[in-house]
Amino acid sequence: MKTYHWIWYALLVLVFMMGFIIRVSDLFDAPLDFHATRQLHSALIARGMYYQGLDSAPEWKQAMAYNQWQAEGLIEPQIMETLTALGYRVFGSEQLWIARLWAIFFWMIGGVFLFLITEEIADFASGTFAVVFYMIWPYAAIASRAFQPEPLLIAAMLAALWAFMQWMRSEKWAWAILAGLLSGFALYVKSSAIFFLAPAFASVVLQRFSFKKAIRNKQVWLIMILSTLPYLIYLFFGTVVLNILGRQFDFRFFPGRWIQPLFYIQWLLELDKTIQLVIVMAAVMGISLFTKKKYFMLLVGFLLGYVIYGFAFSYHITTHDYYHLPLIIPVSIGIGIILGKIFRVSERNHTITRVIFALAALLFIGFYSWQIRSELSRYNYSEEVNDWEQAGEYIGREARVIGVFKNYGYRLAYWGWNYVSSWTTMGDVTLRELAGQEIDLQRQFDDRIANYDFFVVGDRDEFERQAFLKEYFETNFLKVHEIGDILIYDLRATNVDSGS
Repeated sequence: MKTYHWIWYALLVLVFMMGFIIRVSDLFDAPLDFHATRQLHSALIARGMYYQGLDSAPEWKQAMAYNQWQAEGLIEPQIMETLTALGYRVFGSEQLWIARLWAIFFWMIGGVFLFLITEEIADFASGTFAVVFYMIWPYAAIASRAFQPEPLLIAAMLAALWAFMQWMRSEKWAWAILAGLLSGFALYVKSSAIFFLAPAFASVVLQRFSFKKAIRNKQVWLIMILSTLPYLIYLFFGTVVLNILGRQFDFRFFPGRWIQPLFYIQWLLELDKTIQLVIVMAAVMGISLFTKKKYFMLLVGFLLGYVIYGFAFSYHITTHDYYHLPLIIPVSIGIGIILGKIFRVSERNHTITRVIFALAALLFIGFYSWQIRSELSRYNYSEEVNDWEQAGEYIGREARVIGVFKNYGYRLAYWGWNYVSSWTTMGDVTLRELAGQEIDLQRQFDDRIANYDFFVVGDRDEFERQAFLKEYFETNFLKVHEIGDILIYDLRATNVDSGS
């Protein structure tokens, strides 16, 4: 039964409006609210692109922006960075909020495809409920405004799933081509999409055809080729022609963690921080109990892909919460399905039921919108940005800098316009030990700092954790400057030199 009603149209329009409004809250603040390392990595790349050919900029800025861009290397295609640099040129200056607007735009587009998918699987009301969760869930609201590929990735995967569903229904060549192209674009945005889309598509194909028929089906082959070809070309160009992509696979695969009970506990805790476990369980129930077989196979394949993805990236799935973000797709669909089912089977007067469900959705939207707005307005990073600008001015553009930082020195590199090397953190030590490497920071210390002019402490907690660092600098070097929480040690001026 289709539940088209003006309440659902109004609610759908409202949730898209509120989804946009809460995401542009605090639009102009620095991108330090969510995985600053990843966002500033993209910011340096976009700035490097923007300053190329910018005749109005000083030559030293053009050179440094380019060099910092190249130093970031190539991880995935720099689509978001290119679009942001284009936005800088249109606007006439470097404004990081432009990257936020791109991320928000793509997330909103993803919401349209999410509605279309859930509406086709269930009905209009279910699609509306799915979009309410997708737009207003706090973690998703914060993550979807970040300067990184994930918002575009989620939108691309949703578009690919929708096109594949159209092919499932008709098996027409046009839909096969579109499904392949959109899947190929999703993999091109970020290759991790293959973990989710491949099992989802394969589950449907193998459920619909026998294995022999599947491998003989020309449309299936077309979808597979179009899905993988763009990324394979990019991978070949990056690894063989440019020889710059190989290192992106370092420190990724740790099968030894699979036999450690702590790994599974950490995985679930990180997942619960992103999307609460009880909500994930409810979504899985909705998919399992109230979905037709062909759609069930599609969504279960996607969920299976998430599990495979977690095992493949067994370190990052427990430390980087945005690795769980693709799960927002089946969870939103599952929540929409189960709420739509509850609505449809209600024995009460339909008008009253609609009002009750609409009020519950409004309460959800209102409460979490207020929570998200409060979270975003809680911090103001302008003072910290100013501190790093001052630190850059004090140190000088030509100085050689190393230090202990929260984000590998990206704050000083970006706002201070400095070339920065980051001292190894204890987190880096843990990661390398998982890879079988032995790290002795104290033994390599003298060699590491030998050719640098300044040692900058931008992370006091990490400085305290590495006690030998603090003891060494307080004993042997002058603390020449302190700006906010930033400590700057001059490696050219020892306590002995100053007569202390």
